Amino acid sequence: MKKHIMIFPLLIVAALTSCDSYVTPDPKAHKNDSIKSVLYINEYDQFGNKGQYNLPEQKLGTKYWVVVNSTSNTNDYSDNSLRTSLIAESIIGLTALAVNEDRGTTMVWSDATSSEYIALQGNLRMTNQGKASVWELLEKPEIKQCIKGYVLCNMLKQESLAAATVAAHVYQSIIVDTYNEAKVKALGYTKTYDASSKTSATAWTEFKGSCNNNGLVLMPTLTANNKGFAIAHRLMFINYNKKYASSASGNNSSVCKEILAWLKPLSPVIGWEQNIDEHTFVDLVSQSGNLMVPADWLYNLTLTSANYSNNQIGLATVTNPRYINFSDAISYASFFLTDGDNVQWMVNSFQNSKYYLNSDNLTTKISFGLPICNLATMMPNQLTNLLANQAPSNSIIEYGGAGYMYADDFASNADRTNLLAKHAALVGNHMKQRRVKILGLFCNDVSSAAAQEAYQAYISQNDQLIGVIAVQYDPYAGGNGNIFWFKNSKGINIPVITTRYSIWNMGNSNSSNQGTPAFVASKINELAAMDKSTYSLVAVHAWSAFSDIGSSNDLVAENVNGSYYSATPASWCMRRLSSKVKVVNTEELIWQLRMKTYPEETKSLLTTFY
Repeated sequence: MKKHIMIFPLLIVAALTSCDSYVTPDPKAHKNDSIKSVLYINEYDQFGNKGQYNLPEQKLGTKYWVVVNSTSNTNDYSDNSLRTSLIAESIIGLTALAVNEDRGTTMVWSDATSSEYIALQGNLRMTNQGKASVWELLEKPEIKQCIKGYVLCNMLKQESLAAATVAAHVYQSIIVDTYNEAKVKALGYTKTYDASSKTSATAWTEFKGSCNNNGLVLMPTLTANNKGFAIAHRLMFINYNKKYASSASGNNSSVCKEILAWLKPLSPVIGWEQNIDEHTFVDLVSQSGNLMVPADWLYNLTLTSANYSNNQIGLATVTNPRYINFSDAISYASFFLTDGDNVQWMVNSFQNSKYYLNSDNLTTKISFGLPICNLATMMPNQLTNLLANQAPSNSIIEYGGAGYMYADDFASNADRTNLLAKHAALVGNHMKQRRVKILGLFCNDVSSAAAQEAYQAYISQNDQLIGVIAVQYDPYAGGNGNIFWFKNSKGINIPVITTRYSIWNMGNSNSSNQGTPAFVASKINELAAMDKSTYSLVAVHAWSAFSDIGSSNDLVAENVNGSYYSATPASWCMRRLSSKVKVVNTEELIWQLRMKTYPEETKSLLTTFY
C-alpha cells in the first residue's frame, strides 16, 4: 500500500484518492478544520457488556488436563471411539460445572489437533497438567470429586444418548454405554440413572425442571460434540432426527417447539442436524425468537468460551470513505463469501489458502461474512486471530445476526416487535464494539413486508451501520439486486442491497442468476452494457468447487472436476468483466451507492470524519 497522508483541509469528496491507498490520516492536519470531525477508524464503541452477551458464561479454573482419544464419533469398540468420547465429554462438562458452582478448580481440554485448536489451547490462562486418557482421568482425585456416578446409555437406542446428557448434569454423572459399564464399575463408580431406554421426549418431560432455559444444544444422535457444554451449564439437549442422518425415521419437531417456547427469548441453540433440509429446523428456531448457531463439529466450547466477557480484543479493519474515488465507474461489482454464520467452520479449514488466506483475496477484494457476535462469546481468541489476519482490502460482515435465522419470520410465534428490537440491539452492540460496519441477513423472501420491517429494526438500533446485505434462502440471488432504503436514528439513509448474482456450481446448467464464474461475468457485462449505474452484489458459494478453463468462456465447463473455491473462482469471473465494471469491496459498493443516490447527504456526512 502506498503511503498517503492527508495534509490539506477538507476538500470535495470526488477529489479524494482511491481507498486502496488509505493509511491512517494525521490528526494534526485537521485540528483547524471548520467543521468538527473525527478520525473514521475511531468510530466504534468501547468493549463492555451492554446486554449483548447471550451465551451462558463459563468460569475459568486454575489448571486443566488434556484428554486424549476424545474427538471420535466412530461407532465401534476401540479406545478412540464414540463410546470413549461420550465419557470424555461428560468429564469435560462435569468438571466445568464444578468450576461454575465453585466445587472445583480443574478443567479438561479435548485433544483436538488442528492448528486452530492448538493456538486456542495456548491462550488458556491455566496450568497444563499434561495428557491422560478417560480411564486415567477417572482415577484422579480432582476429577473423581466432581463425579457422583454414571448414567447408562445404549448406542443401539440412539436417543438414549440425548437423554443421558441431560441426566448427566442432573445426577452429576458421566455418560457410559452398556459396553463400558463393567469397566467403569470396576473403577468404583455406581449407576445413578438408567437412560438406556429413554428418549429426548421422556428426558424433556422428566428433567425440564432441572434445566436452565438460557440455551439449548441440538445435535444429531450418535455424536459426542457439545455434550460437555450442555452439562456445564445444565442445559436441555435434544436431537431433531430420531436416528442419525435419517429424516425418514421420525423427528422431535413437536418436542423442539415446546422447548423453544420455554427458552428465554434470544437464547442460542447450539449445534446442527444432519441429512435434513436445514430450513426445517432452523425455521422452528427462528420463529420462536431464538438463534440457531451452526456449531456441530466443535470441540472445547466450555474452555474457548470461558470468561469471554473479559476477553474482548480486536477490531475489524475498515475502508475509509474519505479515500474513495467516487463515480469513477458506471457499474460496480462486489464479491462476498457465503456461510459465514458457521461457527465451527471458523476453526475447521477456514483460515487456510482455500478461503481466508487465499492469495486471490487481495485482487478480488472479496468480503467475508463472519459470525462476529457468536465468536465474541464462543471463541473470542479465534475472533481476535481472524481480525488480526484480515486483509485491508477485504471487508468484514456480521453474517446472520448472532446466528442463522430468517429475519422475515424471526419471532413470528412470539413477541416479534419487541424481540426484533432487542435482537437488533444485541447485534448492533457487538458490531459497534468490533468496528464492523455491514450486517448480512438471511430471509425467506428478501422483498417481503416482514423483511423490510426487520431491516428497519436493525438499522434503527445501530447508527454506525453503513449498510445491510440481504440473502434469500432459496435462491441466494432471489432478490435480483433490488435495493431498499431506510433511515437510521440520525435520519440518514441506509441501503439494504440484495444479492444480484451467485457463483454456484449447479452441475450441468446455470439458473437465471446463479452459475459459473463465466456465466456470472456474462450477466454482469450485460448489465454494464446498458450504460446505467449498477451495483451488483455477488455471493460466492463457499462449498462450490470449480475448475480453471483458462481463456474459454464456456458457461458450464467450470463446473466439471472442480477443486478451487472462494476468491479463486471469483478472480476468474473478475478477469472476464468489461472495462465498464469496477470490482470493489462491499464497503465501497455501499458508499458508491450512497453517494450516487443521496449525494448531498453523503458529502455532508463525510465532512464529519477523516
